Amino acid sequence: MPPKGKKGAPAGKGKPKKIDKEEEERRAREEEEARLRAEEEERERKEKEKREAEERRRLENEERTRRKAQLLELNSITESNETQLLNIHDNRRKKAKWARYMRCDGSPDPTIPGEINTYMNLWREDNERVTIDQVLKDSDLALALISELQFLLDDTPANEITEAEAERYGTTQNDLQDLLHEKLLRAEHELLLDSADRADPQTMNLQTVIENDLVSLCVWGNISKNPRIKYFEFADKGIGFDIPKLLTMTDCAVCFLFTKFDHFSQKCKSFLPRQKKKIVEEVEPPVVEEEEKTDGEEEKKEGEGEEEGGIEREETEDVMASLRKLDDDDEDKKEEEEVKVEEPEEEELVDDGDIKTPGRSRHRKVSEPPEWEDFDGDEDVYDMRAYCVQGGLFHFNLLHMPPQPKNAKTWVMRQVVEPPMISHIEYMADTVNPALIQQQEDNNKEGEEGEVKAVKEEGKKRDERPPIGVSMKLPGDVVFNEEPQLGRWDYEQNVWRMDGFTDIVYNEDNRVVQFKTAFYGTMSLLSDTHINMPFQSWELRPRGMNHAQLTVIAAINECEIEIKDDKCCLNLPEEGAVEQLEHLRNKWMIPRDFIKAMRDSGVNIFPSEDSPKYVSIQSKNVITEERLYQQMALTSSAMAYSWSKWNAEVADNEKIVFQGAECLKDQHLLEEEWALFLVTKKRSMKLKMTEFEEAFSDDYAEGTNFHADMYHMVLELASEDALTRIRESSFKFIDCVNQLLTGTKLVTYS
Repeated sequence: MPPKGKKGAPAGKGKPKKIDKEEEERRAREEEEARLRAEEEERERKEKEKREAEERRRLENEERTRRKAQLLELNSITESNETQLLNIHDNRRKKAKWARYMRCDGSPDPTIPGEINTYMNLWREDNERVTIDQVLKDSDLALALISELQFLLDDTPANEITEAEAERYGTTQNDLQDLLHEKLLRAEHELLLDSADRADPQTMNLQTVIENDLVSLCVWGNISKNPRIKYFEFADKGIGFDIPKLLTMTDCAVCFLFTKFDHFSQKCKSFLPRQKKKIVEEVEPPVVEEEEKTDGEEEKKEGEGEEEGGIEREETEDVMASLRKLDDDDEDKKEEEEVKVEEPEEEELVDDGDIKTPGRSRHRKVSEPPEWEDFDGDEDVYDMRAYCVQGGLFHFNLLHMPPQPKNAKTWVMRQVVEPPMISHIEYMADTVNPALIQQQEDNNKEGEEGEVKAVKEEGKKRDERPPIGVSMKLPGDVVFNEEPQLGRWDYEQNVWRMDGFTDIVYNEDNRVVQFKTAFYGTMSLLSDTHINMPFQSWELRPRGMNHAQLTVIAAINECEIEIKDDKCCLNLPEEGAVEQLEHLRNKWMIPRDFIKAMRDSGVNIFPSEDSPKYVSIQSKNVITEERLYQQMALTSSAMAYSWSKWNAEVADNEKIVFQGAECLKDQHLLEEEWALFLVTKKRSMKLKMTEFEEAFSDDYAEGTNFHADMYHMVLELASEDALTRIRESSFKFIDCVNQLLTGTKLVTYS
C-alpha cells in the first residue's frame, strides 16, 4: 500500500507529452517530405519546361530552315494552277468573241455602238410588233443582250477593258432596260385598245393573263361599270385587289406586270458600297531647339557609353525572341506597303512573307480594314446594302381605259392617238388617321369646332379615296425566312421607299401577304440581306477524287453544296427539302452562277465586302485567311475541315483555329478523329489540345513540326493514299473549291 496521506500517481502519467512529441516529429517529417517532393516537382517542371522550350526552339529553327523551300514549292504549285486557269479563260474569251463575230442570227453585238444603237432605234420606232405576245417574244433578245453586257463586265479582266468601255456598256444596259420597260407599257396600251374583244362573257369586263418565263401581265379592265364589284382576284396567279367605289364608275384598268428581273435597284445611290475617304491631316513637326550641351552632360554621355560596354550579353532565348519579333515587324511592314502590279523580269523576286519568291506579282495593300460610309437616306428609304429585292418586281398600275372600237355595219371605227402611249390615273389615298379626329375634339373642348369639322371632312375624303387592299401570293421559287418587307419605287429620287403601306398581314403557312397601299406604282418585296449571317458551323468533306461537299449551317438555312470538278450544285434531302429551292436541285453551275442563283432564291450565305458593317464577325488577318482557303482547296480531295469554337474565342486576330482530319472514304468522321490546327501568317501547326478542352492552349502536338504553311503541314500528317490524291487533284476542282470558300468567308463569318 502507498504511504498514508499520499495519493498514487494517475495511470499513464507523462504519455501525452510523449505523444505530442511524436506527433510533432511526424508532422515535421511529412512537411520535410512534402517540401522535398514539391522541390522535386518544381525541378521536374522546370526541366520539362526547359526541354519543351528547347524543343520548340529546335522546331522553330528547323521551320526557319524549311520555310523558304516550302514557300517556294507552294508558290510554284499555285502559280502553275493560276497559269493554267488563265490560259483556259483566255481561250474561252477568244472563242466567245469569235463566236459572237460569226453569229448570223440577226442579233446585234452590244459592244459595238453602231449595231446596238441601230437595233434600239429600229425597235423603238417599230409600230408593227406592238402586241403583248410580240413584245414578250422580242423581250427575250433584249434581256439576252443585257445579260451579255453584264457578263462581259464581270468576266473581262481589268487590264482588258478600259473605263470608257465599261461606262459605255453600263449606259447601253440602262438604255436597253428603259426601252424594254417602254415597250411593255406600249403593249399594255395595245391590249387595252381591244378590251371589248377580250371581255369576259360573264362579267363583261376585261380580265386576262399573258405570260412567259420572265414576265407576267395580269389586266382587269372596267367595261361594265358595275358598282357591285368591290374586289377582283386572278386566282391562278394568287393576286387580288380592292376596287374603290370611286373607280367602279370610271373608265379605268388595273394592270399587274410581274418581272423576274429587277432593273431599278441598281439606280439606287446605296446599291453599291461606298468606302470612306480617309482624310490625312498634315501636321507640321514640332520645332526642337537644340540646347548647348554642358560639360557635365558630355561627361555623363561618355560615362554612359562606358557602362554600355560593361553590360552582360542577353541569353540565347531572349535574342531569338527579339529576332522573331523583328522578323514579324518587318513582314507587317512589307504587307502594308502597296506594290504596283507588274510582270516581273526573269530575275525579279516577289515578296511573300519574309522571303523572296520568283513569280507573278499579286500584291494588295493590307493595312486596316476599310471603313464604309453610313447610309444617308431618310428613315423611310431602304438601304440597299442591308436589304435586297426578292422575286423580281410588280408594277401595280391604274390606267385610263382608251376609247374602244365601234362597229358600224362592216366598218370598225377606232380612235387613233399619235404618238400612242399609255395614260396613268393619278391616285393617292387620303391617309388621315381617325384617331386624329378624337384627339382634335379632346384638344378643343372650349368650342373651337372649326378645326374639328375640317378634320371630319378630311375623314370623309378618306372614305372616297381609301387605301387599296392587295392580296398577293409570294413567288414559288424564292425563300422568305421572315415576313417580307414592302417597298415602292420613287421615280424622282430613284430609291425604294417603305412608307405608304398599312395593315400588313403575312400568312406564313399559305405564303400570302396582304396589305393596303396609298399609291399605285412599281413595288417589290424586300428581305434582310444578312439574315443568314453569321453562320453556326461549317464542314468541308471530300467524297472522292476531285469531289467534295461543303456544308454550311447558317443562322436559318442549312446548305449542302456538292462540288465536282469545276462545277457545283445544291444538294436537297429527299424529305424536308425547301420547296422553293427545287429548281436548283442537281443543277450544276460554275461558282459565279451558283452564287447568283442562291442569292436570287433568297438564301444568301455569301457576304459582300461591306458586310462586316451589318454583321458581327471574327476579324482575322486578310492575307492569312485568303491563303488558308487556297491551301484548303489544294488538299480538299483528301482532307476534311470543320469549324472550331476556339476560332471565335481566341482574341488574337492573327490566329485562325479550325479542325482537320484525313478522310479517304465518303462518310462522316467521328469526333475523336478530328484534330485542331492553328494557322498564322508565319506558321502552321497541329495543336496538342482537342476541341473539347476547357481552356485554349497553343502547345503543339508531340511528334509534329512547325511549317511555313498549312499545305506542308498536311503533307507531313497525310498517308500515302492521301498524298496521291492531293498531288493529282485537278486545278479546276481546286479553283472551284477556293471560289466557294472565298465567297462564303467561313473563317470570319462562323
